[in-house]
Amino acid sequence: MEIGDDILPVMKPRPEARMAAVQALYQIEQGGSPVDRVMRQFFEHRLSETADTELFESLVTGTVEAIALLDQQIAPALSDKWKLDRIDATLRAILRCGVFEMTHAADTPARVLLDAYVDLAAAFFDDKEVAFINAVLDRLTRELRPGSLTG
Repeated sequence: MEIGDDILPVMKPRPEARMAAVQALYQIEQGGSPVDRVMRQFFEHRLSETADTELFESLVTGTVEAIALLDQQIAPALSDKWKLDRIDATLRAILRCGVFEMTHAADTPARVLLDAYVDLAAAFFDDKEVAFINAVLDRLTRELRPGSLTG
């Protein structure tokens, strides 16, 4: 056992993959590192052996490849005081990753994804930013998957 293994929180495979994907997207944007190099770092040093590595890889590569389209989808859902290029880079990564998964994981219920990304935001931010993520992703979910949040 490595030092600290006994105090590290144990995450379920999919939430761990989503959190790592957001962190990788942040690292790619902020550091300008190539996608393959960042993913290799995560595979070798950051993901646990129980992480859903397929989901992680899909989220990172898919989000990076679709970033222009994702930004076009997200921008109209923001209020006038929140511009995509001016919000925190981690918030941007959460929104991009969440919208990507919402549009590419039809087998996962919209409510599950919405809750997952709101919970993920809560791991990084306080109430104001979590409410922001909830509002924007709720609005986008209703547009991307009409009727999926009713009932």
